[in-house]
This record gives sequence, structure tokens and C-alpha cells, in this order.
Amino acid sequence: MSDDAPDRDERDEPHASGGSDVARAGRVRALWTNPQLRYPLLVLVYLVVGGSIFNYWLADLREPLAALERGTARAVELLMTIFTDRATARGNLVSFDGFSVSIIIECVGLLEMLIYSACVLAFPAPWRARLLGVPLGCLAILFFNLVRIATLLLVGRHWSDYFDFFHVYFWQATLIAMIVSVLYGWIRLFVQRGSGASAGGGSGPDAPAGAVA
Repeated sequence: MSDDAPDRDERDEPHASGGSDVARAGRVRALWTNPQLRYPLLVLVYLVVGGSIFNYWLADLREPLAALERGTARAVELLMTIFTDRATARGNLVSFDGFSVSIIIECVGLLEMLIYSACVLAFPAPWRARLLGVPLGCLAILFFNLVRIATLLLVGRHWSDYFDFFHVYFWQATLIAMIVSVLYGWIRLFVQRGSGASAGGGSGPDAPAGAVA
């Protein structure tokens, strides 16, 4: 009788191990299906992937990035000429009435666009809405960044003592609010509106996509 006990214990061990593996897999699956956890993890994944790709191709993008710096300076000049004729651009240097700023790659809004794009791609919305939201949102961020640089030129020309505050603190915080605002606008205009249209269309082919959003 006593000799049978070890055999019974050995037979029970695989079942106990298998049950533990199933329970562990269930907990992992439950965590992944939790939107409060899944969304920030997906955002982080997209940020790492996007940043890694950009860093890998950075050496080959020197000239396009330099052209982007010059184009940003020129765009700021064009924006300011709507209100004044004292704005000029030369290369990546843009000036307003004698006060100049140099446009470097950190000034063109690429990081903000990357963060926004990661937030959009990770959002549980139909892929059509995501693929529309990325370029349209990046254009909005680009325009907002031009306004930021133009404002810094005005502050530097007329209130130079406040330039560092606006450059380092005010606009950095405002850029975060801007990303959130553009993301919220995309959700309202494309995701929620598309969801409402799909729900109103009955049980058509688009209904499941709207329900996911």
C-alpha cells in the first residue's frame, strides 16, 4: 500500500504543472486584454520600433533632414509674411527684425510626430481611421510647430528676457498638450464618427470595425 503513494504523486505532478501553466497563460491573456495595460504597452512598442528604424537610417537621412530644416525655416518665413515683411530665411536660419533662430532637427517636430503616430497606431480603431489619422495629425503638428517658432521669434525680438522660459518650459509643455489635443480631435472626428456611422448602418460589413472602435 505504501509503495503506491510515490507512483500516485508522480502521476499527479504533470497535471498540477499543466494546471499551473494554464493558469499562468490565463493571467497573461487577461492582462493583455486589459485596455488600460495593452494601450500604453503598444504605444511603447511602436515608439521603440519607429525610433529604432529612424536611428538605423539616420546616416542616410542627413541630406533629407537638412532639407527639412531649411524647409521649416522657409515655412516660418512664409507664415510670418502674412503679418509682417520683416521676416527672412537663409538656409536653416530664420530671422525677424534682427533676431534670428537656427532651425535644427530637434526643432522640426519629428519627435512629436513620432509620439502622436505611435498613439494613433496603438489605438483600438479601424485601420482606415488610423492610416488617415497619422498623416493628417502630423500635418496639424507641423503647422502648430511653425506657430511655435514664429512665436519664439516674436518673444526673442520684443521680450528677449523671456525667450529661454518660452523656449525651454512653456512650449515644451504646450507641445505635450498639442499632441493630446490632436489625438483627441482624431478620435472625435474619425473614430467616434465612424463608429456611429457603422452602428447606424445596421449589420453591414463595416459594423464590426465600428464596434471595435
